Amino acid sequence: MSERSKLLWHCRRGIREMDILFREFIDQHYDELSEEEKQGLSKLLDEADLDILDWIMGRSKPEDNALINIVARIRESRNIN
Repeated sequence: MSERSKLLWHCRRGIREMDILFREFIDQHYDELSEEEKQGLSKLLDEADLDILDWIMGRSKPEDNALINIVARIRESRNIN
């Protein structure tokens, strides 16, 4: 199973909107991510859904730089200011 396939499987979350957000992000941007960003995405998917949602919505920020970078990339891809 490829890393991309593993990530897509791991994108199955408890919140439907997040399932869609992650699936679309991976489908549209995964191939252009740096290795660091890919690792950050994998790490992000290990976090709690509500924390991720708060980060993506801009209500709070993760402390880890890898997470900060991938969250910013996801927000940018969705035009979330």
